[in-house]
Amino acid sequence: METAPAPDDLDQVVAQRVRELRAAKGLTLDQLAALSGVSRAMISRIERAEASATAVLLVKLGAALGVTLGTLFEKPQPKPDPVRRAATTAVRTDPETGYTRRNVAPPNASGTDIVEVMLPAGKRVAYDNIVVIPVEQFVWVLEGTLTLSYDGLVTDLGPGDCRVMRLDYPLVFENRTERPARYCVVLVPNTSGGLRR
Repeated sequence: METAPAPDDLDQVVAQRVRELRAAKGLTLDQLAALSGVSRAMISRIERAEASATAVLLVKLGAALGVTLGTLFEKPQPKPDPVRRAATTAVRTDPETGYTRRNVAPPNASGTDIVEVMLPAGKRVAYDNIVVIPVEQFVWVLEGTLTLSYDGLVTDLGPGDCRVMRLDYPLVFENRTERPARYCVVLVPNTSGGLRR
């Protein structure tokens, strides 16, 4: 039976994907640094798998490369499997906050990402960059309480609650409680321009 990749293996996947995507766009390290706001030195360390980057840094790199965060954790496959097994899917722990994330949806041509996240008690993750990828993000809370700050609006979500938003304003995920919050993030491509706030 296959097992999930180790965290070091996931850093290798991220390193390979960032290198490949940067090369495909014809960007130098300096150009990607300017586009993403991530230092050239840090990008170089990520591409050599010498650094386990935070989600915030990887979102910035993904946005500059035109892909979602989940794409950076996926090896390209000529024929993706229509089933993703939990037992063989890597769980990544953010080195700064301890939050964990696991891709749930099988890699697919539609570009839809489904990610399961666990945010520890008292932690927050702030995405300060504006993502230029045309997607809608749905945040569906499974357990605990999650506070979202987006475009000047603060929303508390409890179990079963779901919030949809564009990825065009700084966004903060915060767990203000003493228990972990588990939630699902669904990123759906939207090229119609009719994105909700």
